[in-house]
Amino acid sequence: MRPVLTYPMSWEYRVVGADEAAVRGAIAEVLGARPHEVQSGLVSRQGRWLSVRVELIVQSEQDRDELHRTLVAHPAVRLVM
Repeated sequence: MRPVLTYPMSWEYRVVGADEAAVRGAIAEVLGARPHEVQSGLVSRQGRWLSVRVELIVQSEQDRDELHRTLVAHPAVRLVM
């Protein structure tokens, strides 16, 4: 059973890529002027991948899913959790 979420709500994505500046650029490109907070996350043991945390307010499930799809489609992004 899926949890019931009440929108609008704060949501966090972990965006994974190889280069932090490129990942931050992808986030800025996708979110534009939309208010959000970005923080550095973890780096893989071998230093090949890193994560960047982004927190923002999502308005609906569709909004949340569309942001996820758009971030994943960006060439600088490997994975979004």
